[in-house]
Amino acid sequence: MKTRLLTLSAVLIAAVSLTAQDHYFVAPDTQFHQMHSDLTGRDYELLITLPGSYESEPERSYPALYLTDAQWDMALLASIRDKLIYDRVLPEIILVGITYPGADADYGTLRSRDMSPTRVEERNPDSGDGPKFLQFIEEGIIPYIETTYRADPNERALGGSSFGGLFSLFAMYEKPELFKRHIAISPSVDWDKGYMFRRDNEHASGSDALAARLFISYGGGEYSKYTDTVAAFQKKLAAREYKGMALLNWTMEGERHGGVGMEGWTRGLRWVFKDIVPEGPGPLELLYQSRNDEIEIVE
Repeated sequence: MKTRLLTLSAVLIAAVSLTAQDHYFVAPDTQFHQMHSDLTGRDYELLITLPGSYESEPERSYPALYLTDAQWDMALLASIRDKLIYDRVLPEIILVGITYPGADADYGTLRSRDMSPTRVEERNPDSGDGPKFLQFIEEGIIPYIETTYRADPNERALGGSSFGGLFSLFAMYEKPELFKRHIAISPSVDWDKGYMFRRDNEHASGSDALAARLFISYGGGEYSKYTDTVAAFQKKLAAREYKGMALLNWTMEGERHGGVGMEGWTRGLRWVFKDIVPEGPGPLELLYQSRNDEIEIVE
């Protein structure tokens, strides 16, 4: 992977004195940082939640999940994460949500600029900033997180839904060494008349390997013209059998585009971190192992 120098002109980092009460979409213990990118010319806000043992185990480092659309998914992810950790099907992880500051941010326009890998004039004249956004994450966001928090640089994950899923797939091909794990929930692989299909063909023409733990899903109740392309991409990747790839394709029966996040994030987190889940029973199992009282079931 090419190494770029981080310069002051590339990114400006500023801590801000915001609280969770200023944001309706986050958990109470969320930390905030605002950043500016000269690459895209836009301002960003990071929402960070740390795992429960972070303060009590100061020598420990943690995997980190970087997720797009934090304005919609951060509170959901924080809740899902903690429940999966309780069940011991997920290691303790740091969540790093990426969004845009301001109460009146035009999320739809901003995300379609940053998460689209190519420019499609008829859909958004300003689209196609995906390469710049990914460079900003690599040169600005990740260095900030890994110098401020004990995030393990060998255990990074990237995830998103819809445009965010498209961006996660794009990053997997564009910079395969940057993230080890990828979650793509209902990804917009129809973008630019099937850009991701062409990108996969380009990669496969030069290599039979693509190292990633990858989860791709869609909702069975979504618009079929949209999901048919996701299903075709799932099938295409499965047939590749890339060396180094651990792939899970998933369909959420009955779910539509706005509702795919709950199951998608739950299944996606479990899959992409499955190889580093700690061994041993969870709290409920331990509780019942310690009990020896008889339970009478009355019919």
